[in-house]
Amino acid sequence: MQATVNGIKMMFTDEGQGMPLVFVHGFPLSRGAWQKQVEALKSSYRVIAPDLRGLGESEARVGTNTMTQLADDTHALLKQLNTGRIVLIGHSMGGYVALAFARQHPEMLRGLVLVGTKAGADSAEAAAGRRATAEKVKIEGSSVVVNPMAPKMLAASNSDQTMAQHVRGFMERSQPQGVIGALLGMAEREDSTPHLAQLKMPTLIIAGADDTIIPSGESEKLASAVNGARLEMIPNAGHLVAFEKADEFNRVLREWLKTIS
Repeated sequence: MQATVNGIKMMFTDEGQGMPLVFVHGFPLSRGAWQKQVEALKSSYRVIAPDLRGLGESEARVGTNTMTQLADDTHALLKQLNTGRIVLIGHSMGGYVALAFARQHPEMLRGLVLVGTKAGADSAEAAAGRRATAEKVKIEGSSVVVNPMAPKMLAASNSDQTMAQHVRGFMERSQPQGVIGALLGMAEREDSTPHLAQLKMPTLIIAGADDTIIPSGESEKLASAVNGARLEMIPNAGHLVAFEKADEFNRVLREWLKTIS
């Protein structure tokens, strides 16, 4: 499906009926990364998964895509779709977007799920690395990001080549301008740590125990800082835990959703 949101064409999935669950993908992925959640949950919930601007099939614009901008895009889409209050599920960069959304629009949230993400801002060195990578993408294309990142999305012990190809496919749909914009946006994102104690909505934190992109210790820090947060660590799972270990992820999510329904 398609909507015009804040001046861009935004593609999204919207299936099922019931309490709205909104899934926000990570970098440099697309909404396809949530396909196993859409299929499993649409019989019980309204499941919405957008492609963030410039990623997947959504339109790109030149410039920095801040986490605030991406949160505003998501909010504007949900207003168009007349969802009412939602459960927001954000993975990795989508978690940064979800935390920005929670700061800006807390009244919209029935619950918050943070997956394989962290609250802290980039160090000066990490931010400089992202900006340098953005410059390389301008010259060489998105493969500069996809090639080194794709093998790290799954646990090192995972030898499923078909799954690995699917993951690469989710990444390769993203446009260079969108990859650049997201890199620049992540480089300048604010530290969400001071805001964590102010989160009032029920919060679930999920991590892959073998995540090497954002180590699971970051999820432990989140859980200790958010009042009443529940932490679930999924064994033998890497960064893209919801796709790699979909059955376990969906079970954890379903059980928690029952507690807030």
